[in-house]
Amino acid sequence: MCTFLTFASTFKFGWVYDDVPQIPQNPNLYWSRLGFLFTHHLWTSTAGTDGRFYRPLLTLWFLINKSIFGLNPHWFHITTVSAHVIAAALAFFVARAVLKDTGGALFATAIFALHPLQVESASWISSVNDSLAAALCFGSFLAYRKARSNQNTRGAWALAAGLFLLALFTKEVSIVLPGIILVDLWSDRKNEKQSLGSKRLSLIAVILTYLPVAMVWLALRFWALGRSVPILLPSKTYLVSIPKIVLFNLYRLILPLHLSPNYDFRLVESVRSGQFLFTLLALIVLALLAVAVSKRRPALGVAFAWIMLPMLPTLNLRWMNEDDFIHDRYTYMSVLGMALLAGFIFAWIRSKWPRQHLVRPVAASLAALMAFASMIQSQYWANDVILFSRAVTIAPNNEWAQLNYGSALSSRGSYSEAAQHFVKSYQLKPGWRAADFAGFGYQQAGDLPEAQRWFAVALQLNPKLATTWFGLAQIRLTQRRPAEAIFFLTKALEIQPDAEGYHYEMGVALEQVDQKAGAIKEYKTELDLHPYQAGARKAVDRLQALRPPEAITR
Repeated sequence: MCTFLTFASTFKFGWVYDDVPQIPQNPNLYWSRLGFLFTHHLWTSTAGTDGRFYRPLLTLWFLINKSIFGLNPHWFHITTVSAHVIAAALAFFVARAVLKDTGGALFATAIFALHPLQVESASWISSVNDSLAAALCFGSFLAYRKARSNQNTRGAWALAAGLFLLALFTKEVSIVLPGIILVDLWSDRKNEKQSLGSKRLSLIAVILTYLPVAMVWLALRFWALGRSVPILLPSKTYLVSIPKIVLFNLYRLILPLHLSPNYDFRLVESVRSGQFLFTLLALIVLALLAVAVSKRRPALGVAFAWIMLPMLPTLNLRWMNEDDFIHDRYTYMSVLGMALLAGFIFAWIRSKWPRQHLVRPVAASLAALMAFASMIQSQYWANDVILFSRAVTIAPNNEWAQLNYGSALSSRGSYSEAAQHFVKSYQLKPGWRAADFAGFGYQQAGDLPEAQRWFAVALQLNPKLATTWFGLAQIRLTQRRPAEAIFFLTKALEIQPDAEGYHYEMGVALEQVDQKAGAIKEYKTELDLHPYQAGARKAVDRLQALRPPEAITR
């Protein structure tokens, strides 16, 4: 209930960030397209996106919500928070199984549920897959635990496998669960109640349960996604940046301050840099400390596994957006590991000093502080303008923060201000997207020379931008230069022949050069593709009324 109340203010929020293309604008979010959803990548409905993510269960979750609640974002927020609450409830049972202390498990659950790093997943509809995948992984872990305690429980093994498969269909990070389970088996090596043969049977059962499921999922994923193109990132840069990324994540797990949807984070370029040497040394020291502590307290090894293993998939930087490697949602399951450590400390202090009455008040105060911080942090997710205003405040040198803030301002009609942020994004990291958006912003603001300049920059970087050619055509039509507009529209239609408005604008251009027959043809093509285009319908009626009867019948 405390978790639900902490995030209750998000219920009045609307669509934010990726919500719009994934839900209200997703043309595949219908039951008749269910098979399609399981055979295509997550962003298949958005033109120009790479197939990197295979998450059909996430899309199915959106479809179920849409079927029940329509396109009401408030109900989507309620179910998103509910998914986080369910994950927290299952986290309690995982913590109790690992810590073997109810008080410590309750404290660990409070940390997991109320930690400010969980705000992104609990407040943002599109990030509900973190909670869903975690809940399924926790359920699979508990089923494995039950099966391990009773070797004849085939149903438990089957449940563990089924939940694991569903978790994989929800988010790729779930692939680390078998590794965590193997660490859990190792941590139980001193259990004298189980014979060596029984432990070997458990190991074999884990392998036979999880390995086939992982192989099936990998095969389905490859079949659905094919060969995706990763970003071009030098291998050396990728490798030497890993220690810095891990330490940055650990820092935020311990001190979740100045959180943002984007961060000013730059990769390490050289092995000889002091940054690489320092971060590597710090990581080695922490790893050695974790190993030493785990040998004395094997259960802590499970906590460390829950912290570190879910980070591994996020270290595959070649499959991330360029310079967009850090997000709070990437640590969702890692928070459980940190919570288990906190629960262990709580239980250890209570057992060491049983008469110490300050432990519970201190723990309750810490949980309340986290709840308050999460409640405040969640307010930034109310809408895109607030969210990315926060991003550019915390990370002014992050090109994605500037780009997203510009997009948010543009959606509010503040085109002139938006264009400045698009230009800033381009200055931080030159790219076609920022240049194209800057051109659009200046076009809408009425600054046509600047719009034309930025559109030209975008096309130099990527000549296959249909919207950019279309933008140049609109500028030419405004300037009463229809011949040039026809050239640009031809380019746009070669790339995207069914785009809304393109044939209509071609009709306008042809009308201006007195090619009435060609204009009618383009208007009719627009109507065939988009029957609701009232402007095209009026144009056809107007032109046909102007033409002599014999010309119409030919």
